[in-house]
Amino acid sequence: MTITRYMNTAETPVELTPAKTTYFSSINKHLDSANQALSAVDADNQHVNIDNLAHQDSGFELSNQERYALFDSQGMGRDFIRRHIREERKSFTSAEQHQLALIASRHMLAEIQQQNAQHVALYFSHDGELATEKLIEALWHIGVKTYLPIIHPFCPGHLLFCHYHSESVLVRNKFGISEPKLNVQDVIPTPKLDMIVTPLVAFDGACNRMGMGGGYYDRTLKHSVDNKPFAVGFAHDCQQVSHLPVECWDVPLPLVITPTRRLARN
Repeated sequence: MTITRYMNTAETPVELTPAKTTYFSSINKHLDSANQALSAVDADNQHVNIDNLAHQDSGFELSNQERYALFDSQGMGRDFIRRHIREERKSFTSAEQHQLALIASRHMLAEIQQQNAQHVALYFSHDGELATEKLIEALWHIGVKTYLPIIHPFCPGHLLFCHYHSESVLVRNKFGISEPKLNVQDVIPTPKLDMIVTPLVAFDGACNRMGMGGGYYDRTLKHSVDNKPFAVGFAHDCQQVSHLPVECWDVPLPLVITPTRRLARN
């Protein structure tokens, strides 16, 4: 497990075993273009250097230590963990949610550029998840094609990914989440995606992922070959727990990005 801290690099890095800790400066070369792209699409921050948000986040974390404390989930069931973490991530104010989404988006955007991903699947936020709208607009700004999942109309429990652009027509699925209206010309085969930015409810220090329980992403990711497409979890720091009860169908993620950290499986 490699952890890259996005906070004050002078602080003592978090230790996980086994773990190798590196610092955010090692991938800093992509942040300038990430900042420019986000500034171009976020009207509230067009006159603010979004790089300053990283420094704001350090103070934000210190003032909210209870929220960022690792939740001790040892011995707890999956349903209890889901309920607890969903309540935690919904406890942020709208202003906090916006700030944290921008901070995390700059790091996700830098990761996408580092991976040279040109076809990226994301999601529309729901139930307190990190918002992706500004990230999507920033990807459009730099010419990356974006895709959103839709519930497969003929294969229950499976997903399709459709090209999402400024002219896309959105509909609500059975969970109340917006998705593109199905157009077979917009569907991309999953192996053609370079990256899938996945929502999640909880994750642990080994990048094990817990979703809402429907198994949609597990069924999608189990067919990945050599991390193609490359799956990246996108989550609040408070969504990390000490232990996840893992089932045989659960697919761990190679990478998780939060507003303050980059966790990568070895």
